[in-house]
Amino acid sequence: MTPHGSVLVLSLALATSPLVAATAGDASSPVATLPDGGEFAAGTHRFTAAHVEGGDFVRLADGVAPASVEITGHDGLVIDSGKFTTAQPIDLARGIALGRGKSISLYNKVHPGPADTADAPAKEGFQLYTPEQVREIFASGDAARIAKAFTSVDAKGVAPEPLNEASVLAALSAANDVVRAREQTAWQLTAENGDLVVNDGVFDFHSVNGNVIAARQGKLVWNGGGLLSRGGGGETTLQGTTGIELLGGSISSAGAVNGTASPIYYDPRQRLDRDRWTLGKYLAVVTDGDINVGRSGERGPELRVSDGMLQISRATKPVGANEPGTQHINLRSGAISLDGEHRSTLLALERGFDIVTVISGGTLNVTSAQSLIDTPTESPSMWNMRTVLEDGTINLDNAQLTGPDSALKGGVVNLTRVSAIYSPTGALTISGGTINVGPQSFIGAIKGDSKAHSPYPTAQQDLVISGGTLNFRIAAPAATGAPLLVGTHIGGIFAGDNNPAKQGEPTLSIGKGTRITVDASALPGGDYRIANFASVDEGDGTLAIAAALPVRDPVGAVIGELNTEGHLDLKVK
Repeated sequence: MTPHGSVLVLSLALATSPLVAATAGDASSPVATLPDGGEFAAGTHRFTAAHVEGGDFVRLADGVAPASVEITGHDGLVIDSGKFTTAQPIDLARGIALGRGKSISLYNKVHPGPADTADAPAKEGFQLYTPEQVREIFASGDAARIAKAFTSVDAKGVAPEPLNEASVLAALSAANDVVRAREQTAWQLTAENGDLVVNDGVFDFHSVNGNVIAARQGKLVWNGGGLLSRGGGGETTLQGTTGIELLGGSISSAGAVNGTASPIYYDPRQRLDRDRWTLGKYLAVVTDGDINVGRSGERGPELRVSDGMLQISRATKPVGANEPGTQHINLRSGAISLDGEHRSTLLALERGFDIVTVISGGTLNVTSAQSLIDTPTESPSMWNMRTVLEDGTINLDNAQLTGPDSALKGGVVNLTRVSAIYSPTGALTISGGTINVGPQSFIGAIKGDSKAHSPYPTAQQDLVISGGTLNFRIAAPAATGAPLLVGTHIGGIFAGDNNPAKQGEPTLSIGKGTRITVDASALPGGDYRIANFASVDEGDGTLAIAAALPVRDPVGAVIGELNTEGHLDLKVK
């Protein structure tokens, strides 16, 4: 799944069945009135309720044979309190090496090819080994064959350790078990009609099984309470078909438990270049309406996804004239955070989904650990959506905000370490607000970016700056007198795709209403020129700076200029 063209497939298959001593559920399973709490053994348990006022609800079984608990309000559901937990969450991949380049390869390197009979339909890609195939390979005693069979492309020829029949069968069993578990449900809280309103409660969704909180025909309104989803496997889905209001409390999805990344599944794309585990935890948000986060002037909620993915999709699939107009994420207060520590954390949109983020208050945070930036096969964390900043704050730390036709009209943007805000299609327009740019960060694409640095190189089409305040800080070079380089010692402004073979013809324009400040306090006194501080792809694009712009220090004194060729000339005292 690429962050610029992601397809979101949500599995909303829901388990159903009765309470205590339940058997595998089906549509005919009995339904009971919700008690004031209880413990639930393996099986499915179905209840009706209009109002949950409290109680401790505890699942006693997790994994491939879980306790699945369904609470349904037929005319709305209000949750004022209650605690929802799993007594002993199961780690189905405990003891299995999961890291890229360290894990055992589980894809059979022999492509199955097209089928010969109607009883054996064609398989699209490489398949996981069967236990019988694993045993046959080890029975051959051919060390070279064994190493080749179970070493992934990511390992670059270094066989995993330990590599024996038992370790391979254990990894294969874990991969199959995780898939079985993630397709089953732990908690399903549903309003069939009307709204589902959460005012308080503790939702400790630590499970490899999936979870659903859904208003099928109404809104999901989250006023308070805390949800923490973790344990890998199945995603937690929040659905409000007509809209979602996140007004207070906290919602968190964590892809690591006690510092160890959790397995979502063994990558199902059936490609040898994806012959590895997918790690983390996904949070799915599903609606045909707007997603409103916080209220102006109030504290607002905390929505955080770490080491995983925030997936947003429609609740229905409109066709033709029934297709809805643009939907919005309206961030008015509180915070939305994507944090990547063990893996990048991404926003993924359903293909063709017309949605825009409008920030009029609150904070959008996107971060990545330095280890992800230093690893070319990893991507930084990304907010991947058209975004309009009217007020509030965007913090990007080793991270990126990318989307078509994004606009900065007010508020504050902080770009630290290797960060960028860019629009690969359309134009990024800046007419107001304040942008604080660190020495390695860029407004627009990262100049010199390529697949040698990231799987998804940055690209900026048109960049139109007509106003606002752009603040830059210089980091002194290690050697006195060494040239000051854009992207190393000072951030930059760049429009282009870093691809000499492509003619994108971007335009970078900077108007006279733009205020540029540079903190050069780390430099000794003298005259400095920083070449190509503002630039386009060489030989491809137009740089439009109609007249030289004054450059000021942080207290407002003029210390130089940005000339019409994009070079920055400074006189430091």
